[in-house]
Amino acid sequence: MRTTIITFLTLVAFASSAAVAGMLEIGTVQLRATAPGMGMTGGYVAITNNGDSDERLVAVSAGFAKRVELHEMIHDNGVMKMRERDGGIEIPAGETVMLKPGGLHIMFMGLGETMVPGEMREITLEFASGHKATVPAMVLKPADIKSDGHEHGHSDENSASHKHKHSHD
Repeated sequence: MRTTIITFLTLVAFASSAAVAGMLEIGTVQLRATAPGMGMTGGYVAITNNGDSDERLVAVSAGFAKRVELHEMIHDNGVMKMRERDGGIEIPAGETVMLKPGGLHIMFMGLGETMVPGEMREITLEFASGHKATVPAMVLKPADIKSDGHEHGHSDENSASHKHKHSHD
């Protein structure tokens, strides 16, 4: 019970600290939990561009990873392959882009620690416009990762499932 309360309070603290970064809605960032000694993990999120012009996610940084890359899965001669996405990920005006398992996603490499389910981390998304958004990221068991980019199970607007709205200054 104590862990649940601490986790909830952590979620509320992270949720109330959204950064300004354009006319974007950033869903709950989901990080795949790792076994001890694993050096990399994936990150997933839905990003909605409510602005009138296209935006591009060009970089992500995180204190828990030595290197972070934007990746995509592609079919190459009937084989699924993962590769770094040069030029970032376009977020067209008026659209939502899903970073999810088996598609576009974030790769965190050179992990300095095990990613334990229930923990909260912080990542910074950087956009071509120069805007940055530092947002909370929830570590989940692989089976709990939702392919729609949203963490489910919370209906309260103040929970971790809410979206973070960002606007240009």
